Amino acid sequence: MSNPNTVQIESKNALLELLRGGTQFERIYIASNAFKDPKTREIIKLAGDSGIPVIKVPRKTLDRKTRTASSESVVGIMISQNSWDLDDLLDQIYENNKIPFLLILDGIKYTQNIAAIMRTAFAVGVNGIIVSPSKKSLVTDETIRISMGAAERIPLVEMNLFEAVKKLKEEDIKLCAIHMDGQPYFHSKLKGSIALILGAEDVGISTGMLERSDMKVSIPMNKGIGSLNVSVSAAILMYEKLRQEVTLKE
Repeated sequence: MSNPNTVQIESKNALLELLRGGTQFERIYIASNAFKDPKTREIIKLAGDSGIPVIKVPRKTLDRKTRTASSESVVGIMISQNSWDLDDLLDQIYENNKIPFLLILDGIKYTQNIAAIMRTAFAVGVNGIIVSPSKKSLVTDETIRISMGAAERIPLVEMNLFEAVKKLKEEDIKLCAIHMDGQPYFHSKLKGSIALILGAEDVGISTGMLERSDMKVSIPMNKGIGSLNVSVSAAILMYEKLRQEVTLKE
């Protein structure tokens, strides 16, 4: 794990998901005149059960703290430590007797897409997401809010993608590129250890990553549409992978 990243959570829904999942917070602020709706009451209870300080402050103070247009009456201060070494992540996957199921994000730029991918990946059971190193953390209030907390709960690995690919190949993890020139996904074998490669919104998967992939799969569509939104494509392939794992067990 690398240096922690302080994140201010301004969404009750995201706060609840994180608290239910056992995420620790430094403290939680609540407006002194806040209406104690069911979500707020549950947040206070879960925080108390976990020994997280809940601090009442005037509404004006809370408004000054918020960075978004949200009118939520609760704000959580979280220390994110969601930064993994690929070897450590693989060790944990194998120790838990799980099949490696990873995503590689090759240059995806838009926060909305990244967070949507995280949300689906967590729902499906993806083990981790690999991205290129960046000065800006992927775990922010925005990604946590859009992903409903998944940005903090699904393991993230930041490293050179070519080095990651080399390591995955050594572990016999199949590399599957989502690309328009590939075989239709419903004719492709996605069962077993696999890493799905997703390309940037504008240029797709880089040539270097395509050359290193073991297979390419496509999503058929009517003429006149070049491609789907990357988060939609990711969701289709992730659930197809899940369907194949479940169907072939029966």
